[in-house]
Amino acid sequence: MTQSLQQELLAVIHWFHAKGWAPATSTNYSFRNPLPESDTYTISRSGVDKGAFKVEDFMVIDAKGQPLEAYRHLRPSAETLLHTLLYEQPEVNAILHTHSVANTVYSWIHREEKAVKITGFELLKGLQGITTHLAEVWIPVFENEQDIASLSKKVKTRLEEYPNTPGFLLAGHGLYAWGNSIAEAKRHIESFEFLFECLNQIESRR
Repeated sequence: MTQSLQQELLAVIHWFHAKGWAPATSTNYSFRNPLPESDTYTISRSGVDKGAFKVEDFMVIDAKGQPLEAYRHLRPSAETLLHTLLYEQPEVNAILHTHSVANTVYSWIHREEKAVKITGFELLKGLQGITTHLAEVWIPVFENEQDIASLSKKVKTRLEEYPNTPGFLLAGHGLYAWGNSIAEAKRHIESFEFLFECLNQIESRR
């Protein structure tokens, strides 16, 4: 099962790179390992060009973000603690992160806001639990910072205010989204990316 999940995530990583959502060595990805190892997570290692990413570039970490013995020669993503934080939610089984132009620009424009509201778009229905374009979806926005432990605490507190939104933005940095499967997390990323492109175009015409 883990090998098939690795192949599924690998295909997503390559597709994101082809879309321009994972330039250079940026972005990170993970999934919760199946039972009986569901307290460990497979995550992309740091510093690898996502266009050339291979199965061998995955590694396994524990709930504290520490590599398991067999992977201690590899370096996990600098943002690993954000992944382990999100996995505290039992329904989260996959986490994806993108650095598209659209989400980077949109998050920078709204960097001083606590969260941004999106409503009126048909593709909102690509998000779990949304059945109408009239729904109001709030996307938390966080200041980008290098102290990931500090950032993780802020994310945890803010997500408690917006428990139904499967994603957040780091200003000038990128988008995190998650789901109960790799496929659902990918759908959430696609939906958000489309929405941010629409919103950027609308704002540029004001």
